[in-house]
Amino acid sequence: MNERQEAELIARCREGDDRAFTELVTCYQKPVYNLALRITRSGVLAEEVTQSTFVKVYTKLASYKTGLSLFSWIYRIAMNEAINEYRRAKRHNSLDETRIEAAAPPSFELAEAIQEALMHLKPDDRALIVLRHFQHLGYQEIALIMDRSESRIKSQLFRARHALKLILARMGVKNET
Repeated sequence: MNERQEAELIARCREGDDRAFTELVTCYQKPVYNLALRITRSGVLAEEVTQSTFVKVYTKLASYKTGLSLFSWIYRIAMNEAINEYRRAKRHNSLDETRIEAAAPPSFELAEAIQEALMHLKPDDRALIVLRHFQHLGYQEIALIMDRSESRIKSQLFRARHALKLILARMGVKNET
């Protein structure tokens, strides 16, 4: 969606056009769900996060500043919702982490090990890794989403990668680089 289309959609939403809001949800629902799934590692929680994200988008759309990336604004809300939901779920019950199946092909095994290792990172570190390496966002966009400077994002991402590498090493996953 280009900036002009985005601006028109926002204007229609602000005027109370329900179809415009449905378009907005349709456009961004999948990336929001995928982000939430990566952070919470639960389909049920990801659905709840997606729903709560769009409720917040709907109620806070009047405060959205045009000229900023709508995608980044929505993603920031989604990331915060996902981290908060993960923390709530963790407090209420221990998450049942998926174990790596011995018979799985190596690429699947590695992907599962990475997912498991991600769950051992602090939620902010996990979010940085997900945004950069799974959602393929640039540093500037991540900085907008997380409301931090680019240099701080780079520094935190460096530490998050290092922490992930240490966790993977403890799990017995060898560094192939």
